[in-house]
Amino acid sequence: MTTPAAVTDRPRTWTAKVRCRDGDHTLDLTDREVVAARLLKTSRRHSFDPHVDVDWDAPQDPDRFYLPPPLVSLYETPLWDRMTHRQRVELSKHELCSIASFGIWSEMLLMQSLVQHSYRLRYDSDHVAYALTEIADECRHSVMFARMVKTCGLRTHRPRGPVFQLGKVVAAVYDPMPMFAGVLLVEELTDAFQRLTFPDEEMQPMVRQVTRIHVIEEARHIKYAREELKRLVVRKPAVQRRAAAYGLAQATRLMAAEIIHPSCYAGVGLDPGIARRVAARSPHRRATMAWSLAKCTAFFDEVGFLDGPARNVWIKAGLLAPGGSTPAPR
Repeated sequence: MTTPAAVTDRPRTWTAKVRCRDGDHTLDLTDREVVAARLLKTSRRHSFDPHVDVDWDAPQDPDRFYLPPPLVSLYETPLWDRMTHRQRVELSKHELCSIASFGIWSEMLLMQSLVQHSYRLRYDSDHVAYALTEIADECRHSVMFARMVKTCGLRTHRPRGPVFQLGKVVAAVYDPMPMFAGVLLVEELTDAFQRLTFPDEEMQPMVRQVTRIHVIEEARHIKYAREELKRLVVRKPAVQRRAAAYGLAQATRLMAAEIIHPSCYAGVGLDPGIARRVAARSPHRRATMAWSLAKCTAFFDEVGFLDGPARNVWIKAGLLAPGGSTPAPR
């Protein structure tokens, strides 16, 4: 691979330390232009057009799930035990579409942030070229998710009041460190769910195609965000990093409750208030959410984003196992 001209006069890789309360964390860093050049090359080879690469006319079997049952919020609860198979399938469809709606909302925030990020940097750099490429990816993903929801016979929806208003504030303020951490948060969560969905031959064919495309393209976005967050945390004072980490932890606690919209339960004849409380108290559901974010929280720990009071917020919200890793749901 040819060395990008912009980085021939400085190191391509190096190490730096982040001072945390449990000791110094050593991070391996790679120059922005090197990372971006690799991601641009991969994007040229592995990008999709959902209008062409998804069979939107594939029949939907009323007995096939849209999400693996262990990922459905009421799995292993008394409410789940009382539901018929068709009700469970229908709930999986509603929850898939709710996650897709949440994904569209979060990708809109991401696209705004990437535009702000690019606005402040060199427009002819590979780093900005990849940011714009990622925006194009996210535009296609949002259109793909919206079409999937419509194909399922449902409608998209926005998060409820407080979180929707919080999104407006986040979109208006440019702060790259919590921005890239937030990107990782949403992308790692959806990636975990989708990596169980697309290989499962028992799932709806259309859903498998959509989730496969998203997993392949999101892998690049996760790499871009991880590398940028590492470069940011080594340049910021510890107090600023801990404040950003605490704010993100609190925002995550609020947003986690918005992934499954109450209308999902009403759509299968359940009382939304009761169903939400049952899901929130379910040990299986809490373990599933902690598992879905396990790669993200492990990385946050590595870069000092669980340093200080942020860690306790994650644990109390049920999004981080106190003892470490959580096995995949079964």
